[in-house]
Amino acid sequence: MGDKSGWLRVKRDNTAAEVSLPEYLQVEFMQNRSGRDYFKVSEGVERGQKCSVKQGNLKSGVPDYQTSASVTFSLSKEQLIYKGGTVKAITDVDNPVPVGSYPIQIPDFPHPGGNFYLKKTDYAMSWFYLGYGKAVSGNNDRYLHPGRVSAGCITVDPAGWTQLYKYLITSRSGDASNVGRLSVVA
Repeated sequence: MGDKSGWLRVKRDNTAAEVSLPEYLQVEFMQNRSGRDYFKVSEGVERGQKCSVKQGNLKSGVPDYQTSASVTFSLSKEQLIYKGGTVKAITDVDNPVPVGSYPIQIPDFPHPGGNFYLKKTDYAMSWFYLGYGKAVSGNNDRYLHPGRVSAGCITVDPAGWTQLYKYLITSRSGDASNVGRLSVVA
Protein backbone atom coordinates (compact mmCIF):
# COMPACT_ATOMS: atom_id res chain seq x y z
CA MET A 1 0.00 0.00 0.00
CA GLY A 2 1.11 3.56 -0.32
CA ASP A 3 -0.12 7.07 0.23
CA LYS A 4 -2.30 8.81 -2.35
CA SER A 5 0.81 9.63 -4.40
CA GLY A 6 1.66 5.92 -4.76
CA TRP A 7 4.68 5.87 -2.38
CA LEU A 8 5.29 4.18 0.98
CA ARG A 9 8.05 5.34 3.36
CA VAL A 10 9.90 2.40 4.94
CA LYS A 11 13.02 1.92 7.06
CA ARG A 12 15.93 -0.12 5.84
CA ASP A 13 16.69 -2.90 8.30
CA ASN A 14 19.52 -2.24 10.79
CA THR A 15 19.74 1.45 9.84
CA ALA A 16 17.79 4.59 10.46
CA ALA A 17 17.68 5.30 6.71
CA GLU A 18 14.23 5.78 5.22
CA VAL A 19 13.43 5.13 1.57
CA SER A 20 10.25 5.32 -0.50
CA LEU A 21 8.88 2.29 -2.30
CA PRO A 22 6.32 2.52 -5.13
CA GLU A 23 2.92 0.93 -4.77
CA TYR A 24 2.39 -2.57 -6.21
CA LEU A 25 6.02 -3.46 -5.47
CA GLN A 26 6.39 -7.13 -4.68
CA VAL A 27 7.98 -7.94 -1.32
CA GLU A 28 8.61 -11.09 0.71
CA PHE A 29 7.09 -10.85 4.18
CA MET A 30 9.46 -12.11 6.89
CA GLN A 31 7.90 -11.36 10.29
CA ASN A 32 5.94 -9.00 12.50
CA ARG A 33 7.71 -7.68 15.57
CA SER A 34 6.94 -4.79 17.92
CA GLY A 35 4.22 -3.35 15.70
CA ARG A 36 6.35 -3.40 12.52
CA ASP A 37 6.24 -5.67 9.49
CA TYR A 38 9.66 -6.84 8.30
CA PHE A 39 10.12 -7.80 4.67
CA LYS A 40 12.61 -8.19 1.83
CA VAL A 41 12.09 -6.18 -1.35
CA SER A 42 11.72 -8.52 -4.36
CA GLU A 43 11.91 -6.05 -7.26
CA GLY A 44 12.86 -2.50 -8.26
CA VAL A 45 15.94 -0.49 -7.28
CA GLU A 46 15.71 -1.59 -3.62
CA ARG A 47 15.59 -5.30 -4.59
CA GLY A 48 17.32 -7.45 -2.00
CA GLN A 49 17.05 -4.83 0.77
CA LYS A 50 15.49 -5.84 4.07
CA CYS A 51 13.09 -3.19 5.35
CA SER A 52 10.31 -2.61 7.87
CA VAL A 53 7.17 -0.54 8.03
CA LYS A 54 4.51 0.14 10.63
CA GLN A 55 2.16 -2.84 10.82
CA GLY A 56 -0.91 -2.59 8.57
CA ASN A 57 0.80 -0.91 5.60
CA LEU A 58 1.56 -4.07 3.62
CA LYS A 59 -1.06 -5.80 1.54
CA SER A 60 -0.90 -9.60 1.41
CA GLY A 61 -0.93 -11.63 -1.79
CA VAL A 62 0.65 -11.13 -5.18
CA PRO A 63 -0.49 -7.96 -6.96
CA ASP A 64 -2.77 -8.52 -9.96
CA TYR A 65 -0.17 -7.58 -12.58
CA GLN A 66 -0.81 -7.19 -16.28
CA THR A 67 1.69 -8.52 -18.79
CA SER A 68 4.59 -6.39 -19.95
CA ALA A 69 3.51 -2.89 -21.01
CA SER A 70 3.99 -1.86 -24.62
CA VAL A 71 4.26 1.88 -25.27
CA THR A 72 5.11 3.78 -28.46
CA PHE A 73 6.21 7.40 -28.61
CA SER A 74 5.91 9.18 -31.98
CA LEU A 75 8.37 12.06 -32.21
CA SER A 76 6.61 13.62 -35.23
CA LYS A 77 3.06 13.32 -33.83
CA GLU A 78 4.06 14.12 -30.24
CA GLN A 79 1.90 11.24 -29.04
CA LEU A 80 2.37 8.36 -26.64
CA ILE A 81 0.30 5.32 -27.59
CA TYR A 82 -0.43 2.50 -25.14
CA LYS A 83 -3.07 -0.13 -24.37
CA GLY A 84 -5.25 2.40 -22.53
CA GLY A 85 -5.20 5.13 -25.17
CA THR A 86 -3.18 7.99 -26.60
CA VAL A 87 -1.81 11.01 -24.75
CA LYS A 88 0.12 14.10 -25.83
CA ALA A 89 3.84 13.83 -25.06
CA ILE A 90 6.96 15.77 -26.00
CA THR A 91 10.73 15.56 -25.84
CA ASP A 92 13.34 18.32 -26.11
CA VAL A 93 13.86 19.16 -29.80
CA ASP A 94 17.55 19.88 -29.13
CA ASN A 95 18.05 16.72 -27.05
CA PRO A 96 15.36 14.23 -28.12
CA VAL A 97 15.11 10.66 -26.95
CA PRO A 98 16.70 8.78 -29.88
CA VAL A 99 14.64 6.47 -32.08
CA GLY A 100 14.89 2.95 -30.65
CA SER A 101 13.58 0.61 -27.97
CA TYR A 102 14.02 1.10 -24.22
CA PRO A 103 13.05 -0.79 -21.07
CA ILE A 104 10.65 1.09 -18.79
CA GLN A 105 11.76 0.55 -15.20
CA ILE A 106 9.70 0.35 -12.03
CA PRO A 107 9.73 3.86 -10.45
CA ASP A 108 12.92 4.39 -8.43
CA PHE A 109 12.06 7.20 -5.97
CA PRO A 110 9.65 10.15 -5.71
CA HIS A 111 10.90 12.86 -8.10
CA PRO A 112 10.41 16.36 -6.66
CA GLY A 113 10.23 17.74 -10.22
CA GLY A 114 6.67 16.42 -10.27
CA ASN A 115 5.53 18.61 -7.35
CA PHE A 116 4.27 21.33 -9.68
CA TYR A 117 1.81 18.89 -11.31
CA LEU A 118 0.25 17.39 -8.17
CA LYS A 119 -2.93 19.41 -8.78
CA LYS A 120 -3.36 17.57 -12.10
CA THR A 121 -2.39 14.06 -10.96
CA ASP A 122 -1.66 12.45 -7.59
CA TYR A 123 1.11 10.41 -9.24
CA ALA A 124 3.18 13.32 -10.58
CA MET A 125 6.24 12.30 -8.56
CA SER A 126 6.29 8.74 -9.98
CA TRP A 127 8.68 8.72 -12.92
CA PHE A 128 9.70 5.68 -14.98
CA TYR A 129 13.38 5.48 -15.93
CA LEU A 130 14.04 4.55 -19.57
CA GLY A 131 17.16 2.40 -19.74
CA TYR A 132 19.31 -0.23 -18.09
CA GLY A 133 20.85 -0.04 -14.62
CA LYS A 134 20.32 3.06 -12.50
CA ALA A 135 19.87 6.58 -13.82
CA VAL A 136 23.01 8.69 -13.67
CA SER A 137 22.47 12.44 -13.76
CA GLY A 138 23.79 14.04 -16.94
CA ASN A 139 24.61 10.72 -18.59
CA ASN A 140 21.69 8.34 -18.91
CA ASP A 141 18.89 10.00 -17.02
CA ARG A 142 15.95 9.90 -19.41
CA TYR A 143 12.56 9.29 -17.83
CA LEU A 144 8.92 8.98 -18.79
CA HIS A 145 7.13 11.54 -16.59
CA PRO A 146 4.32 14.10 -16.46
CA GLY A 147 4.96 17.76 -17.19
CA ARG A 148 4.94 20.60 -19.69
CA VAL A 149 8.68 21.00 -20.42
CA SER A 150 11.29 18.44 -21.46
CA ALA A 151 15.05 18.49 -21.01
CA GLY A 152 15.46 15.22 -22.92
CA CYS A 153 12.93 12.95 -21.25
CA ILE A 154 9.56 11.94 -22.65
CA THR A 155 7.22 14.39 -20.95
CA VAL A 156 3.52 13.48 -20.84
CA ASP A 157 0.57 15.86 -20.57
CA PRO A 158 -0.29 15.77 -16.84
CA ALA A 159 -4.02 15.50 -17.67
CA GLY A 160 -3.35 12.03 -19.15
CA TRP A 161 -0.72 10.87 -16.66
CA THR A 162 -2.96 9.10 -14.10
CA GLN A 163 -4.39 6.64 -16.64
CA LEU A 164 -0.94 5.92 -18.13
CA TYR A 165 0.60 5.59 -14.65
CA LYS A 166 -2.03 3.04 -13.56
CA TYR A 167 -1.36 0.98 -16.69
CA LEU A 168 2.41 1.03 -16.18
CA ILE A 169 2.53 0.52 -12.39
CA THR A 170 0.45 -2.66 -12.66
CA SER A 171 2.47 -4.10 -15.57
CA ARG A 172 5.54 -6.33 -15.21
CA SER A 173 8.11 -7.74 -17.62
CA GLY A 174 9.02 -10.61 -15.29
CA ASP A 175 12.63 -9.52 -14.70
CA ALA A 176 12.10 -7.78 -11.31
CA SER A 177 13.19 -4.43 -12.83
CA ASN A 178 10.90 -3.37 -15.67
CA VAL A 179 7.22 -2.75 -16.32
CA GLY A 180 7.57 -2.98 -20.12
CA ARG A 181 9.17 -1.52 -23.23
CA LEU A 182 8.99 1.82 -24.99
CA SER A 183 9.49 2.18 -28.73
CA VAL A 184 10.46 5.63 -30.01
CA VAL A 185 9.57 6.15 -33.67
CA ALA A 186 10.07 9.09 -36.00
